[in-house]
Parts: sequence; C-alpha cells; structure tokens
Amino acid sequence: MKMIRYPFALIGTAFVSGLIALSTLQAQAAESTPDILSILTYNINALPSPVKRHKTSRLNRIAEILKERRENGTQPDIVVLQEAFVDRSNVIIEQSGYKYVVRGPGRKSGKKQIGTSWNVEGGHSYAKGQKIQKFMNSGLIILSDFEITNPVFTTFGADACAGLDCLANKSIVMIEISVPGMDTPVHLVTSHFNSNRSSKAPGAVRLRAHQKQTDILAKFLARTSSIKAPLILAGDFNTKPPRRYQYFREKIDTLDVAEVCLERGEVCILDTNTEISEILYLTNDKQFYRSGSAILLTPIYIERNFRETVQGRPLSDHTGYEVHYEYDVRKNTGN
Repeated sequence: MKMIRYPFALIGTAFVSGLIALSTLQAQAAESTPDILSILTYNINALPSPVKRHKTSRLNRIAEILKERRENGTQPDIVVLQEAFVDRSNVIIEQSGYKYVVRGPGRKSGKKQIGTSWNVEGGHSYAKGQKIQKFMNSGLIILSDFEITNPVFTTFGADACAGLDCLANKSIVMIEISVPGMDTPVHLVTSHFNSNRSSKAPGAVRLRAHQKQTDILAKFLARTSSIKAPLILAGDFNTKPPRRYQYFREKIDTLDVAEVCLERGEVCILDTNTEISEILYLTNDKQFYRSGSAILLTPIYIERNFRETVQGRPLSDHTGYEVHYEYDVRKNTGN
C-alpha cells in the first residue's frame, strides 16, 4: 500500500528530544502504518446543455486534480462519480490514470419502462401506466486502482422516480474490489437517489419515490451482498431531508461513516477545512459501511474536497466526500 500522510492537526504537535536513528524511525513507521482503503464519492454536476453550461473547464480541472494527486501518490484508491451524463466527463477517465473503469447503465438499460410519471409543465398529478422516456443514462462511473470483478446493477425504473429525475435512468451499481492483503473482495455500491425540491415534483410524491428507491436498494443488497465481505455504500443518496435519512437508516443495515468517525474522537481525523455539518446530516453525499465477518473496516479520516473555482465558478454544486478506511483481516469476528 502507498504511504498516506494525514493532517494530525487535532492531535497536536509532539516534541521529541534527542536524536533517533533513521532506521529506528523507519521501523516504527512500518509497524504503525495501517492498511488503508481510500474512497472518494463526487457528484460532478455534468448535466447536458443547455441545462448546465461551462462544463468543459470545470471537468478538465477535476481531471487535473486527480492527475496531480496521482503524481503526488495521494490519489484515492476508488473514485465513484455521479451526474457524469455528458461525454466530456470522459476526460476524468482519460487523465486520472485509473486502470479499471465501470460505467453505470445507459439510457436504455433495464426492462421496466411503464410506470408513473409527472408532467411538470402541465402540473398533472401522477398517473399510472404512462410510457416513461429516459433521456439520460445513469450518470454513474466507478474508477479503481484495484481490480474490479462481478459488476452488477439494477435500475430504479419508472415507478421509482419523481419529476425531472425520471428523465435519467437512475440506478444502483455494485462491484467487487480485489484489495491487496484481503482474501475477500470489498463490495462497493454507488447510486444517485431522487433529488428533493429540484425534481419539481410535489413533496409527498418525491418522498414516496425516495422511499421506493430505498426499498429497492435494501432488496438489492439482500440478494448481492455477503456476510463475509465488507460493504461500502458511497454516492449521492439525497438523504438530507430528515424523513428520508431516517427511513434510509431503518431499511439499510449499515453504519454512517460520519457518526462513527465523530464518536471515535481523535482516533478518526476530520480534515481541518471540513466542518462537521458537511459530513453528518446536512449533506446528500454520504458513505455508509459495514465490516465483513473476516475483515474489519474502520474509518480513520474524512475530507470534503474539490472546493476550488474555475473562472469564478465552483467545480460542481457538490464537493467531494473522501473517506479513508483502515482494514484489518485479523481482528474482526463479526459485523
């Protein structure tokens, strides 16, 4: 594993007196350096024109940042992107240097095309049995330095969307990641759930759609996940509204990374530029996890990043949500 340097600002500065041999320092570092798996989830807001303009320079800069981090040896092991709808998003794949790439379902993937819809312009109520036309793909991309196997997906379908979100073929994607030192692959799941007010659907309808998507995710995990394998959910789950978050937590058997990190105090480091509110409940970008029966996962670092601007505009209407997990194949005896 590559060495990762963490900003231990919360711990304070250690004052060491005397001279210590370099070989001793190296030995201590080797003993104390944990095995780390780093995962970045990022909604890049690459909507098609004319919905969103000025994409090219922003996407180019996102690609450059990931390239620069690779050159510095600090790139995330795994990157999951949402709203990568346009072809110009490919610059991130081309320049970031990740060996393995998985794209989510395309515009026509999935068989269930008949369901409920909502005519935003006409203001009609939901009507059953309408033909739903998907104009955009799922917008999901997964990049990995480690081998990806067994990608599987399910689409939400026309009966699990609300308002403008029905235009995209929103989906759930799961992959297995072969991480060095692990006998069991990590199961990684990403998705982009139905938005809230920006979907332009009535409140009760968009809540019902989000809960339906949560139910689909719960069934999907029951079919595809393994007790032995650790599981990480990373994506834009649009769980900021409290009722959505509560329902999600009740249905999905995972831990909120932010809650665990904050409970562990100084053992888990929050980047000095990251506020607690940005990782806990007032955000739609989240990571959830559970350890496997053979592998213990423990979050040790969280950062919200990709904050810079290009030509006065933010790179996205979201920031990145990056988590570093320590993993141990020896300690864990259960979930």
